[in-house]
Amino acid sequence: MPDAYPNVHALILAAGGSRRLGRPKQLLRWRGQTLLERAIGSAQEVLPGRVIVVLGAHAESIRAAIDLSSVETLQNPDWQDGLASSLRLGIKALPASAEAVLILLCDQPLIDSAHLAALLDAWRSESARIVASQYHLSCGVPALFPAAYFERLQTVTGDKGAKPLLIEFDACVLKIPCARAELDIDTRSDFERLTGQAFAEE
Repeated sequence: MPDAYPNVHALILAAGGSRRLGRPKQLLRWRGQTLLERAIGSAQEVLPGRVIVVLGAHAESIRAAIDLSSVETLQNPDWQDGLASSLRLGIKALPASAEAVLILLCDQPLIDSAHLAALLDAWRSESARIVASQYHLSCGVPALFPAAYFERLQTVTGDKGAKPLLIEFDACVLKIPCARAELDIDTRSDFERLTGQAFAEE
């Protein structure tokens, strides 16, 4: 099968410290995989060989537990500055040939490759527009930004990542419904809601 998007790259932001959870969310297991492995697998299905993962907190534990040989990994020394610092690092690492970037988090386990493919297909139809996931009267990641926004993405700050840009450029955002994107794993109760089981102590 030919590669439909040779100049689009996936960027998985996985540098957070999981403070509210109490242990690395990247390594929580669901349905036989860690959350980070699930995100990588979905991204590789739609953008094979063009997946960047940004690590920060718990990087050593993550590298020891997960085979990251199929992706490019970046180490964010400033991960405590918030999500935007990882986003800036990842955008800077994109090759000059990149036409767009698909931004994902590792803590949205219900996101699958089918939804990522829907975002990409929508962008192919309207390649000048940002394409984002819509849920609960809002929109957010996973989201795809054309190269025209790369410079602006490198100016974001804080812990909201690309969200401020989605608000700023709302008129240019193509929104793809995805109720499953609303579930992200920040707390024990989030994980219990996902699994239907009590959060296991390590």
